[in-house]
Amino acid sequence: MAQILKDEIRERILAAALDEFYERGYKLAAMRSIAAKAKISASLTYSYYKNKAELFDVVIRPVLYDWGQVLSASSDEEAKSFTGEVYGLSKAEMDCLLNLFEHRKEFIILINKSGGTKYEFEKERFIKEIEAHLLKHCADSSTDAFFIHIVANNFVDSLMQILYHYQGKEWAIKILHKLSKMYLSGIGF
Repeated sequence: MAQILKDEIRERILAAALDEFYERGYKLAAMRSIAAKAKISASLTYSYYKNKAELFDVVIRPVLYDWGQVLSASSDEEAKSFTGEVYGLSKAEMDCLLNLFEHRKEFIILINKSGGTKYEFEKERFIKEIEAHLLKHCADSSTDAFFIHIVANNFVDSLMQILYHYQGKEWAIKILHKLSKMYLSGIGF
């Protein structure tokens, strides 16, 4: 029985922290506010997580990726829609994106609300990995690196808009498919 209570309290803390970080960002989030949302004392919160940084790490863990590894996964197996249409993304890339849809708030926090943490430059790191991937696979060797930077940056911003305005998995996949076709076909893939 005690373990169930501990797990339930831990889940309440995590849910409260997710809401707090999403609403206020890391810098303005407060452990006492998280405790109040979880309906526990602040001291009990510290029994589970030693500080705000540790709690932040746990909240965003589901969306931490080695972007280079995801992007370089074998593209032999392309992701397909339910109708068999190819998306232009590898299965690994699509699996990653589906996870981001499931953990939208966590990814928004990581990319746009992590100032003051060791992750505050995660968006830039993500963009750089996409740039490297696009440059490696671009059919036109004369493509300007700055142009690729613009495409990668716009793709990440587009992904963020999908996550902010999420209307369901099928909707998000359709929008991503259209973006992928536009970006990848348009730059010579």
